[in-house]
Amino acid sequence: MNATRPRLQRASGESHVVFAVRDGATRLADLYQRDPCRVLFPDPEPGNPPEAVLVTTSGGVTDGDRLKTTIEMGPGARAVVATQAAEKVYRAAETSHHCTIDVALAVDHDAVLDWLPQETIVFDGARLKRRTVANVAPRGSLLACEMIVLGRAASGERFTHGLLLDAWSVRRAGRLVWTDALRVQGETPAGAGFGNANALATIIGVWDRPELPFEKARALLEAADAVRAGVTLVNGVLVARLLGDATAVRQATVRFLGGLRQHRLPRVWHV
Repeated sequence: MNATRPRLQRASGESHVVFAVRDGATRLADLYQRDPCRVLFPDPEPGNPPEAVLVTTSGGVTDGDRLKTTIEMGPGARAVVATQAAEKVYRAAETSHHCTIDVALAVDHDAVLDWLPQETIVFDGARLKRRTVANVAPRGSLLACEMIVLGRAASGERFTHGLLLDAWSVRRAGRLVWTDALRVQGETPAGAGFGNANALATIIGVWDRPELPFEKARALLEAADAVRAGVTLVNGVLVARLLGDATAVRQATVRFLGGLRQHRLPRVWHV
C-alpha cells in the first residue's frame, strides 16, 4: 500500500506600509499586514525619521512559503525600514519546491527611504527565490542593503546543496537603470569569487547627485578590514559589495552604513 505524504501547511504573508507627509511631518498613511508578516513602529532616536520594523512571526520561512513586502514613500516623506532580526530560510522538505520573497520599494519625488533589513541566513538545503524591485522618482533618494549568509557557520554548517536566486532591479523615473541577479545552486561557488566566504552584502544608493556619496563610500571601504569590498557607479546607481566571513561582513556593513548615513543604524541592528 502506498502511503500518501501529508500536505504541509505553508505561509502566505504580506505587509504593505505607506508613509506620507501630513501636517508638515512624515506619518503612517496606510498599513496592511497578514500573518506571518507584522510591522512594528518603535520610537526613533531624537532627530531621526520614523521607523518601521518588519517581523516574521513564524520565525523563518521554508519551501512553499510566500512573503511579500511593499514600502511606499509619498512626496517628501522620510523613513527608515528594517527587520527585527535575521531572516532564516530553513531546509526545503521538497527539492522541487522553493520559498519566495518579493519586495517592492516605491520612492516618490523628494522622498527618502533607507531600506535596511538584517541578514538573510540560508540554511543548507534551503531553496529561496527573492526579488527586490525599486522605483525611484526624480529627486527621490534610496539607500538599500541586503546581506546573504550561506549556511550556519557558527554551527559548522556550509551551504552544500539547495538554491538561492536573489534578483534586484532599480528604475529611475520609470527607466531601468540597474539589474542584478545572484544564483547559487549547490555548493557555494568558490571558483566564482567567493573563495572561503560565506556572506555577501550588497548596498545600493540612488540619489540625484551620487558623486559625493560615492567618494565617501570608497573611503569607507578602503578602511574596511577582514572583508573584500568594492564600490562602483552604474547609470548613477551606487553599488557596493562586501564579501567574507559572516561576522566580519556584518560588522563591516554596520560601519559602512553608519558612515555613509552619518547616523547609527536602527536599534534592532544593535540588540
